[in-house]
Amino acid sequence: MDEKALYEAAGIDYDKGLERFMHNVDLYKKFLQKFLYDGSFEEFCAGVNMHDLAMAEKSVHTLKGTAGNLSMMRLFNAADATVQAIRQGKTEEELKPLVQAVKEAYQAACDVVVKTSE
Repeated sequence: MDEKALYEAAGIDYDKGLERFMHNVDLYKKFLQKFLYDGSFEEFCAGVNMHDLAMAEKSVHTLKGTAGNLSMMRLFNAADATVQAIRQGKTEEELKPLVQAVKEAYQAACDVVVKTSE
């Protein structure tokens, strides 16, 4: 499977990402690598685990923005749905499947970034 197909399978719109980075593959990959060290996901998980929905909302909103800028569309959509649900006052029980979707999309994105950097 070529790199583009790997990115697409992980929910990353590779062509759109390259377009955002003026078709500079090295620059795009550099920012994808930096994503691995962004703390928003860990902060989101901490907020969820501590039942601090304000913290979770703030950090998943940040994660959403970063994912959008990198064309990580599966993660962007999962994070957006979670932000909206928190803002609508959904219960923690109602948020569980959304939190799981964010976790899965985040892991898929990170896995492909690591795999394509080897």
